[in-house]
Amino acid sequence: MCYGAFQLGGTDNGKGTPVKQDRHFGNRLREARLGAGLSQSDLEDISGIPKARLSRYENGHVEPSIQTLNRLARALNVSEASLLGDERAALEEFEAVLKQRGITFSSKEQARELAEKIANSLGSMASV
Repeated sequence: MCYGAFQLGGTDNGKGTPVKQDRHFGNRLREARLGAGLSQSDLEDISGIPKARLSRYENGHVEPSIQTLNRLARALNVSEASLLGDERAALEEFEAVLKQRGITFSSKEQARELAEKIANSLGSMASV
């Protein structure tokens, strides 16, 4: 059973082969912007990044600098990792949901025990 995967990606995998578009930074940026209910003009106002450049990022023509990535993440209230497609973003979101529900852990052992319980629960649901 797969619940999705994240992978760093760009327009090229180093071998001249295009990487799937859903893994491209621009698509993740567009998704985060739309998820925040913002137009490119709104994001321009919040981030100070010109709309024309935002469009170039979203269309995959250019990639942002580290400083610009930080500005975009702050403006969209998301992590830089999520914009880069890093799987840590999914784990951060998972942990945030647990914390919202009052479920916390303070050690790797507790985290592993919780993960095992969740995996077992999902495994039982899949076999029903």
